Amino acid sequence: INEVANGNFKSKVKVTSKLRYFNTMATSFNKMLDELNSNEILKVDFINNFSHEFKTPINSIQGFAKHMKNSDLSDEMRNEYIDIIICESQRLTALANNVLNLSKVEHQAILNNKVNFNISEQIREVIILLYEKCIEKNIEIIFDAEELFYIGDKELIKQVWINLLDNALKFCYENTPIQIKISEKQNKLHISFSNYGDILSEMDRKHIFDKFYLSNSTGNGLGLTIAKKIIMLHKGNIYLSDKHKDKIIFEIFLPIKP
Repeated sequence: INEVANGNFKSKVKVTSKLRYFNTMATSFNKMLDELNSNEILKVDFINNFSHEFKTPINSIQGFAKHMKNSDLSDEMRNEYIDIIICESQRLTALANNVLNLSKVEHQAILNNKVNFNISEQIREVIILLYEKCIEKNIEIIFDAEELFYIGDKELIKQVWINLLDNALKFCYENTPIQIKISEKQNKLHISFSNYGDILSEMDRKHIFDKFYLSNSTGNGLGLTIAKKIIMLHKGNIYLSDKHKDKIIFEIFLPIKP
């Protein structure tokens, strides 16, 4: 007990009593210790990954800023370094925003800002918001849906569409379409985001919604985690579909009355 009080959750309680009550209590106590130890490991992993993700762009910015002090640097190289610094600064900002968003939804249990809004129109707004990224890879967004309405936290739901579309744009092949569908079935909204990209491994599929998990070096591994947390807050579900081998498809189901 003293070891547990000092933070050693790997320790176990051993009961040699013949009384069933004490054995049951010991088993429950040890199960609690396993959960605490698992949470402690997750916390350490989160801090390590968090530190690494922040440190990488900061080091990059510092390095290229130092190079720019070189008086012999050509205008072309200087502009290239400036672009890299801007890009890394944006990555740092995105990471900070994602961490704040994750912290917000992880500590939220009740939706206090539910309103009735046009969810189809909201998705169109997100497409316009990320239009510049579409141009960069010559991506066509296919979205033709009837006007559907939903009662939920409008800003949180918008963040889901931003994260899913941004994820699709990162991992899709150039010159290919991204298709977004929305329909109403059995008192639920069914939304899907699909794109053509590299086939995900079983490991990727298993951990795709985990904090800081990356299937490659792109992104910061928080966007899908945040999306899932928000959907769960709305009593919905989000899945990585395995229906099509040549596409990456995320499917979302939202109850009409969350």
